[in-house]
Amino acid sequence: MARFLKVFAQGPEQKSLAEYGAVIARYDAFAIVEVARGKGAALSSRFPCEDLTSLYKVSLGGKRTVPPGSGTTRTARRSGPTKMPSPGYHHYLVQFVGPVKRAWLSRVTSAGGALRELYSDFTYIVRANAKGLAAIEALSCVRWVGHLPYDARISTGLRANARGSSAPVLPRTRLRTGVYTVQVFDKAAVDKISAAAKRLGFDVLSRSPAARSLVLRSRANLDQRSKLVQTLATVHGVKFIRARSIKRTSNDVAPEFMGAVGTASSQVAGLSGRGEIVAICDTGLDSGDPADIHSDFAKRVLAIKSYPITQDYASDVFNAGADDGPADVDSGHGTHVAGSAVGSGKASAGISARPIRGLAHRARLVFQAVEQEMWWRPSVPQSDRERYILAGIPNDLGPLFAYAYGKGARIHSNSWGGGDPGEYDDQCDQLDRFVWTHKDFCVVVAAGNDGTDKDGDGRINLKSVSSPGTAKNCITIGACENLRREFDSETYGRWWSDDYPVAPYKNDPMANDPDQVVAFSSRGPTSDGRIKPDVIAPGTFILSTRSSQIASNNSGWRAFPASRQYFYMGGTSMATPLVAGAAALVREYHRKKRKNKKPSAALIKATLIAGAQRLPGTAPAGFVADNHQGYGRVDLNGVLNAKSLFLEVSPGVSTGQMYSGDVHVTSGARLLRIILCYSDYPGPTLVNNLNLIVTAPNGGKVTALTGTGAGLALDSKNNVEVLEVIAPAGGKWRIDVVGSNVPQGPQDFAIAILGAAAIG
Repeated sequence: MARFLKVFAQGPEQKSLAEYGAVIARYDAFAIVEVARGKGAALSSRFPCEDLTSLYKVSLGGKRTVPPGSGTTRTARRSGPTKMPSPGYHHYLVQFVGPVKRAWLSRVTSAGGALRELYSDFTYIVRANAKGLAAIEALSCVRWVGHLPYDARISTGLRANARGSSAPVLPRTRLRTGVYTVQVFDKAAVDKISAAAKRLGFDVLSRSPAARSLVLRSRANLDQRSKLVQTLATVHGVKFIRARSIKRTSNDVAPEFMGAVGTASSQVAGLSGRGEIVAICDTGLDSGDPADIHSDFAKRVLAIKSYPITQDYASDVFNAGADDGPADVDSGHGTHVAGSAVGSGKASAGISARPIRGLAHRARLVFQAVEQEMWWRPSVPQSDRERYILAGIPNDLGPLFAYAYGKGARIHSNSWGGGDPGEYDDQCDQLDRFVWTHKDFCVVVAAGNDGTDKDGDGRINLKSVSSPGTAKNCITIGACENLRREFDSETYGRWWSDDYPVAPYKNDPMANDPDQVVAFSSRGPTSDGRIKPDVIAPGTFILSTRSSQIASNNSGWRAFPASRQYFYMGGTSMATPLVAGAAALVREYHRKKRKNKKPSAALIKATLIAGAQRLPGTAPAGFVADNHQGYGRVDLNGVLNAKSLFLEVSPGVSTGQMYSGDVHVTSGARLLRIILCYSDYPGPTLVNNLNLIVTAPNGGKVTALTGTGAGLALDSKNNVEVLEVIAPAGGKWRIDVVGSNVPQGPQDFAIAILGAAAIG
């Protein structure tokens, strides 16, 4: 099998590469070589190299394989898992010979192809007819083409149902029976696909050309539905089909463990969120009336809006399109969340040793209420019914974010989610798309509460994080324990015996160790292998504001005896607004202390990750991240009070380009930590791949991943890279950010650095 190496050789150095194999593509910072047999070791000993062979793999017929092709001939190979389709326009996979140049995409367009999106690494989805496909195959930059398999347009869970096998289901996820979300490639095709779905027997519950999606229902039995879904996937223009989930909520000492109070110096203590606007999308906010609201929010509610029941529920309820207003009348979830982010603590005066308030307690609030009371019709299965659900979440999140952005909010907190574990769905695409076009909009999302040890092996199972926390351009929040020893009798096994049947979780108190990841906190990775969550924060027995509108006997996780205006709740829902408040403080810090009037979402994310503290027990020593805790627990002291440097580079780099800069490290420094972060182009995998490479004063190179032999190991999955050097040598360190594959560039980025004295 062919072996492809990215060789970091520039200018005249590239002339010597031909002796090691076929040079199939050249770039400013590197070249791609199809290595001749027996030449790999010699090439790697002469130049820094990265093995790219695995990046040529694509999913075909349920297997990942390097399709047969050639980068050394003028005609691409054609193959596929199915027969090539009938004449007319179809969607094909077009694999380029290496990292994608914008000029290559232009050639495909000129040849008659319509670009859709990146499928994986160097492979694009392209719409073409037979004439256009032949012209695309003849391009020297194209290695291989094949038809986009219909199976690749159906979610893992639905494919499993079609095979009669079981698919992973999150323990607390509820799916609407027979209801599907269908994503389409082109908004102009929505009406045609809607008509085709009707002919197949589907009911069209809603369609949104702007969001390029439809919601369909089939009332057939399970076997028939599976066959109908397979047929629907063959309709031209269908991009992806998945079962539609019902989004659900992800439910004063916590800030101490986030470096926001207690030992914080005057610099951090001087930050309060003043001048920031935080938006929260949740159930509701207390009375819903800014003029008569919980005193912890008085005079700081900039806007409050309620969202009606969405169109796709119209045939399921008697009160279609109803809007019962923004009051928080059922669980009190939204009011509690808001208090953790921006509550002032005014109502706690005189009843608590310290104010019970949010981290950004002087920020203003934009609240978007999405919970609605549902008057279900008898035809709806009992399992789908719940009196209050988040039925107001728009099918297109773009306008939801746009409303908050228009009100001046630059931090947006979302303590809800659900869906297929690890999957990137339409809401992830909508989130990533909005941030891609609004680079200063920082979205914070709960990872979910689906961590479980149901198999009884004493370990929390991976891959339970769900949408929209599986998006790339948000900060996804997991939970660690709080420290509330008065609740030591409350154990995971006592509350959820099926999920935690054995030690160590069965008899483990839920709020006795802030250095432990909460058992129920959802884990990564995502389906495409990205690390999630990004960071964690306390999420058990969090004390915050209580809605005045909920039932008198509603005490959440626990009542707060000193005042009915507060109570305890828990979940990644509660960790999320704590981080949203911290993000507001970070934004205030960059505006006021660093004089950056418009800090990007990527810079805020990089700053939070830079200070994060790794908790023990989830990965071997030396790991900078894992899928239990991400990069660690948020610690504002760890970055805002540390020797820190920050940099934003725009417009950034394109494929094959490299940004370079030097930092000076003082001899005897304890740690050098460098964080690269960027908001990626929307798509189910990493589209624009940037890599961080650091060169030590002695010429040795360090990457975010451990090197193998003389080669380099570079991250091709994540839009966050963290590099850490313990006891770095004093002197000049060079930072290179390489545009390894940037088809939608140029890609801007942010860098946060701890442990360096200056950028030179």
